[in-house]
Amino acid sequence: MLRSFMQMTALILTLGASIFLLKSNLGLTPEAISKISSTYWDHNMPIAEGFARQAADTRVGVILLLSAFILQLINALWPMRIKDFGVSWYGVLISIGFCIIILTIAHWYSKNLSERIHKNTIQIFEERMEIIMETIII
Repeated sequence: MLRSFMQMTALILTLGASIFLLKSNLGLTPEAISKISSTYWDHNMPIAEGFARQAADTRVGVILLLSAFILQLINALWPMRIKDFGVSWYGVLISIGFCIIILTIAHWYSKNLSERIHKNTIQIFEERMEIIMETIII
């Protein structure tokens, strides 16, 4: 049962990691590219939000991918017994439930991380603008 659980969990986490990594890369739409390549005074809020989401999704995707790799490594290094060649449906079902919980937490974490990155980005923008405005006034 444990081997089936590890194998199925690693496969589902790999799929989840792929989705997060694809979201981070597919989020760069032609509209976003045109906004990035335009010039702005101050900062571009929609682009900052988009980059924050991309950064968060990429980080979550990498964490999931590394977790799946570690599970596969443990599974590969664990000595095989004759009964390990079968599939335990209990292990598969428990893995699916476990992965639903993990991927839900990953989605929540990505959303919160994106908001935190965006807030930090806005703070940096505001600090830069204060320095620029002080320089102009002096």
